[in-house]
Amino acid sequence: MGSVLKILAAAFLWSTIGVAASLGREYLWIAFIRSLTAALTALAAGARPGRGALLPGLLLGGLFSAYPVAAIYAGVGNAAYLLYTAPLWTTLALALWGERPSRRDVSGVALVLVAVVLMASSGRISTVGFAAGLASGFFYGLYIAVARRLASGGRVVDASLGAMPYTLAVTAPALLLKPGPPTPEAVAAGVYLGVFGTVLPYRLFASAVSTVGGARASVLASLEPVLAALWGVLLFSQVPTSLEAVAYVLITAAAVVASRK
Repeated sequence: MGSVLKILAAAFLWSTIGVAASLGREYLWIAFIRSLTAALTALAAGARPGRGALLPGLLLGGLFSAYPVAAIYAGVGNAAYLLYTAPLWTTLALALWGERPSRRDVSGVALVLVAVVLMASSGRISTVGFAAGLASGFFYGLYIAVARRLASGGRVVDASLGAMPYTLAVTAPALLLKPGPPTPEAVAAGVYLGVFGTVLPYRLFASAVSTVGGARASVLASLEPVLAALWGVLLFSQVPTSLEAVAYVLITAAAVVASRK
């Protein structure tokens, strides 16, 4: 498989995360089973979680927990685009670490902020879904910032597969809020997300990004929310409003702007 096709395949798989979460419904069990499956797969692949993998693992655990809630309560497409508010949080985190934002960073943040206001003004997204979507973008944005700093120091494993076991520190305690066993649908959704929503697309993306280049790879991967919105329309009749559609365009533009750095 060519490098471009690998990235497109990764984007396709990531776009199905909200679909699986919506079908599984029990988001706490889905998050835990996804973490467990990804952790076991990473350990089987030889990854050994070091101390440096703790923070990215906790951030991914937050992402695993928040995103299914957003998909269920905000809709598949809205959840995917709220996740892509990540450049806002990445820029803010790196600024706090002393990295001065570029004009492109500021432009991307401005586009994201306008998009968030438009989505909040649409009047159709529930408060829970909207908050969970922003939380998923927050966790993902901070994870990107942390992973970037780790990778620049040669600690790629800590930023990726090594972080997977630590996601359980977030998703496992959350099960205290959900008594009773999971449904078969939740188990299937969690296992699917652990393999096809986490480990496999990461491997595809990571194996291709060095050939394609980070900027181009990020642009290609931005196909993910577009496909997610399409699945929402086709599978759940979640047709975006005009304000949501404009917000989608702005967030996609912000992702492209951020990727050019």
